[in-house]
Amino acid sequence: MSFYQPNIWRETNIQKKPNTMLSSQREKLNQHILSNLEKCKHLHHIKQLQSHLITLGHEHTQFLTFKLLRSCSVFDVSYARLIFDRIPSPNVYLFTAMITAYSILPDPPSALSLFNSMLRRPEGRPKPNHFLYPHIIRSSSDMGDPNLIASVHARIAKTGFGGYPFVETALVDAYCRCADVKTAREVFDGMRERSVVSWTAMVSGYARAGELGEAVKLFEEMPERDAAAWNAVIAGFAQNGLVSEAVSFLKRMRVAGERPNETTVVCALSACGHLGMVMLGRWAHGYAKKRGFSSSPFVLNALVDMYGKCGRLGEARRVFDGWVDRGLTAWNSMINCLALHGRSVEAVSMFEEMRRRKVCPDEVTFVGVFNACTHGGLVDEGLEYFESMREHGIERKIEHYGIHGEVELAEVAMERLLAIDPHDTGNRAMLANMYGERGRWEKVRLMRRNLKGNVGKKLPGCSWVEIENVVHQFYSSDAIHPAAEEIYGVLECLADEITRHAHERNAFMAGSEPVRRPDPYFNIVS
Repeated sequence: MSFYQPNIWRETNIQKKPNTMLSSQREKLNQHILSNLEKCKHLHHIKQLQSHLITLGHEHTQFLTFKLLRSCSVFDVSYARLIFDRIPSPNVYLFTAMITAYSILPDPPSALSLFNSMLRRPEGRPKPNHFLYPHIIRSSSDMGDPNLIASVHARIAKTGFGGYPFVETALVDAYCRCADVKTAREVFDGMRERSVVSWTAMVSGYARAGELGEAVKLFEEMPERDAAAWNAVIAGFAQNGLVSEAVSFLKRMRVAGERPNETTVVCALSACGHLGMVMLGRWAHGYAKKRGFSSSPFVLNALVDMYGKCGRLGEARRVFDGWVDRGLTAWNSMINCLALHGRSVEAVSMFEEMRRRKVCPDEVTFVGVFNACTHGGLVDEGLEYFESMREHGIERKIEHYGIHGEVELAEVAMERLLAIDPHDTGNRAMLANMYGERGRWEKVRLMRRNLKGNVGKKLPGCSWVEIENVVHQFYSSDAIHPAAEEIYGVLECLADEITRHAHERNAFMAGSEPVRRPDPYFNIVS
């Protein structure tokens, strides 16, 4: 690919005035560079254009350098910085282009360092503007330091850029990302102009902080909504374990006529996996195909995870096998799904295939492998993999020791967990079960007494059943379900039926005639 066309701006026309001639030549040069920058597919192409500008003496023309810098940063930020550093007096737009590249990467330390060097320039120019500040705010939030955001916020207010909607929206989002929803709401309430983006930023902030009541309340007040606003609420429910509510909002979104996008589908698939709603999951899969984003890595990962959790391992494997450029997350999802459903040998085999393909495992991979070894009784293999973690530079954590059943280690972990949350009875119950497996019954009795005397309550078990596209949610010892009386009646009938069959089996084994009793379930339904 060659860009060298030396005569395109050297054409002369004696009938034109000199200023007109220069303006025409400059316009032709700009058009030529811009049109060829759009065609660049590699850094080498940009370097050709850069050499071309240097030859023509335009290496410091700031408009052309700005365009060159933005295109270059897509391929290589380090080389873009080399171009930037050669500019004698970069203007605010060149600073913005370079800082934007760092914020997108993201590389917040480099973005903030360049911003500080801009502020320290001896001539006091260029000065930040409302185009630059949103990128500085985003880099500050990426650092995870609320004090840094507050410092930038103070500078914005001092320099008079606090009233720009883009800047205010960036501040709302930044405070929310650092879990300071109170300050975010103060900025939001003080905005004179609120776009759907600013509303969504605040809704998303509440959802991420787990304040779902506030998120829904604000969502209902929105004058207009887009897919991102719906996604913020759906993702909030899914991430906080309220998967039924997430599915409910997804259905409501469809009724409202809002078209789900890739993010919606990923959230929906995650919820379907937790609920076991394979029919809705298949609809999401079909919708993704229809909309053309079923090949997205995020969607494919979500599909493997959803089908696997729903027990449709064949479908999960078909999605996995059809994915050519699959990454580590896909391998982890497949290994964990196989381990979850007791397919231990297949899970270990997939791990070995993963290693043959030179895919480097992480700590999540080994959790799945150890679960597979535990369920399959593969003790030697599990210990071998446990030792191999050092080869991959992976630190061993508490999750990786669950294969060992070491009561002493569990007691140490329990002390730390109880220090964090002394009322969590689930941890005590887990340790009591481990004592029971080791035959340490005195410890079991002591732990059970502690459980009875503890004021905390263990979260009840919860199950979901999908019947005709409707999800029914049941809790352990559920007495508030609208059909509780009918359900317990059927359960009692089933228990009687099991008892009857047990009596008949015992009588048959003893050689006597079984006692025939009326069928209680038959009597009820008739």
